[in-house]
Amino acid sequence: MSSPPPRLLEATGKKAELFRVLGSGRVQCTACARGCQIGEGQVGLCGIRGVVKGELYLLNYGKIIAGQIDPIEKKPVIHYRPGSKIFSIATTGCNWLCHPSGVKILMADGKTKNVEEIIKGDSLWSYDLGDGMEIHPNIVTHTATRSAEVWEIRFGNHSHGRLLLTAEHPVLTKDGWRPASELKVGDKILRVWNQVTESRLVKQAEAMKTRRFVCGKCGESLDGMVEWNRHRGRCYTKGLVKSQELRARYSQRMEHNPMSDPSVAARAIASSKARYLVDPTHGWNRNVERMRRWLHERPSNSQLLLYALLDEIGVQYEREYRILVKVRSASSRPSYIADAALLAAKLDIEVDGWWHFNNDDVKASDIVRNETLKANGWETLRISGSCLHNHPDEVKKLILERLAKPPMQNMRYWVQVKSVKPTGRAETVYGLETIPDHNYVADGILVHNCRYCQNSEISQRRKVEGEELSPAQVADLAAGYGCQGMAYTYNEPSIFIEYARDVGRVAHEKGIFNIFVSNGYDTPEAVDAMGQFLDCLTVDFKGSGETGFVRKFIGIPNAEPIFQTLLQVKEKTRIHTEITDLIVPGVGDDLESARKLASWVYDKLGPDTPIHFLRFHPDYKMMDIPVTPVKTLEAHHRVAREAGLRYVYIGNVPGHPAENTYCPGCGKVLIERSGYSIGAYNLDAKNRCKDCGYQTPVVGPLSSSANETRFVPVIN
Repeated sequence: MSSPPPRLLEATGKKAELFRVLGSGRVQCTACARGCQIGEGQVGLCGIRGVVKGELYLLNYGKIIAGQIDPIEKKPVIHYRPGSKIFSIATTGCNWLCHPSGVKILMADGKTKNVEEIIKGDSLWSYDLGDGMEIHPNIVTHTATRSAEVWEIRFGNHSHGRLLLTAEHPVLTKDGWRPASELKVGDKILRVWNQVTESRLVKQAEAMKTRRFVCGKCGESLDGMVEWNRHRGRCYTKGLVKSQELRARYSQRMEHNPMSDPSVAARAIASSKARYLVDPTHGWNRNVERMRRWLHERPSNSQLLLYALLDEIGVQYEREYRILVKVRSASSRPSYIADAALLAAKLDIEVDGWWHFNNDDVKASDIVRNETLKANGWETLRISGSCLHNHPDEVKKLILERLAKPPMQNMRYWVQVKSVKPTGRAETVYGLETIPDHNYVADGILVHNCRYCQNSEISQRRKVEGEELSPAQVADLAAGYGCQGMAYTYNEPSIFIEYARDVGRVAHEKGIFNIFVSNGYDTPEAVDAMGQFLDCLTVDFKGSGETGFVRKFIGIPNAEPIFQTLLQVKEKTRIHTEITDLIVPGVGDDLESARKLASWVYDKLGPDTPIHFLRFHPDYKMMDIPVTPVKTLEAHHRVAREAGLRYVYIGNVPGHPAENTYCPGCGKVLIERSGYSIGAYNLDAKNRCKDCGYQTPVVGPLSSSANETRFVPVIN
């Protein structure tokens, strides 16, 4: 059993300000609406706020993981200082993410382990749902804790089965994945248990020593596997001679081309291959080098990373290896090229990119490929390029686990849900992430872990790392590049708000404004801190804040804290606010939810509040969802306009007319845009329409940086 996660022994970073000490001795973080209750030596869900000696510390204070010059329109912010050049920074950590302690997680070796003891790198029992429920080891890439209400699911004939988890945690049902809180009595969920226990293996080995075998050829009875193997070797070869009839067939076959017989050809090829491997003068060697050069002319960056990982592991493999298939279906090819082939294990490792998750033809071809190779004795391990780049250590562990081939056999059947109810108590719960299949077994039930993040390469890092920069140094960098603004973005800035505030104050001294690109999942304490330095806020909804979506894909009970944050920002501050809504096709594109969001914005924030409907692009663990259709975005644009909002935009579709700002008075184009570029600008010095004099809510003049290059990587 692995040791528990290491504890914080000494303070790093800087003491945080947004927290309160509870009567239990735990510390409750108040930077975001998660409200993590953190024990001594532990770290909150975000991975960057931890408790040492009863006080909360921002562990990554002064550590920048990413810094880049951006157009302000990229945030997206388009009614505040248009055309500005922004210095965008981020730290590691994220507050989007569940089991209470004591829940048993099924490990790849068939044993169980309490969820609170699971650590990064552990190997769990998981299923490839797209390949006939094949069982494979999955590797843990993240673990985290937070405080949340626990729900109880009872299942089985006499309600003896019990699973504790958070409301939003997906559970596999006969109708697909469903959040725990949406399960109903009578639903079928999948019950799983390991069939290959240590005691079973011992009993099986003992049984084979005394098991009785009966020879099918001579009828003799034998006790034990050893005696049976000895007898079979003698009995089945006894009297084996080449008869005259067999010799005549050999002679007749030699009168014709023997290679026309597939079995003969196979033996001849095998013989040639054996000679080729030891004889450098064999004819096959003539084209080998040329073929290898051709195959390796343009390997992808992800393939090169895979090869480097395999070299580190020290396993023997072939790059771009051609696998000839004998067992084929009508759709199979005669051969397939493996990105990396581990010949001894007959394991084909494939690096999957965007097309493998988003093109129906490619996905169908992959299914045929997997089935064909499986029929020919090969296993296929598919690893996304993002996993190779973001989790190299876990990928190495994953490959080693697949090579070890732990005995993984199970019993499983569908059991009825007998009751689903909240327990009414909030406590520390534990979450985890796995690759490559993103599911695991908790208390005997198959569940899913969380799936969504558009900036996963930054936000999903829970490790405290980055370039050391003081607040003054960050502000100096922004000023040195001629930036008019600072943006705190990529991951959720509220979780490092003390550092952002200190940077923002210095930035103000230099005449630089400050923007938060936030999920809005904040607290009144965080809003108070924002008011001390923030000039502009863009709050990023996903799926219009619809409860089912945020529970399933973000791991929060509902979006109510986001709405409360927006109200508090309006009532307590003078921060300019814009709204974005990421529209995820099929799962987060409900028009009625968009209509409700637009109506709320109109009623509570006002008709001049800009709202942006953004096009989704596949990322992280939602690579199976396609790009949002433009027609879907246009429908959302329409319902927001119908709700009365005057400034509605479509984002991530360069050149679309809904990128432009139109005058509510005369309908003329006020600001023409294509992507992040500004074309015609028809506002006067007081931001009124030049044609009809309509006063717009745009803040500030057009920046002189509008026509400059506004994409410059600074910190990577």
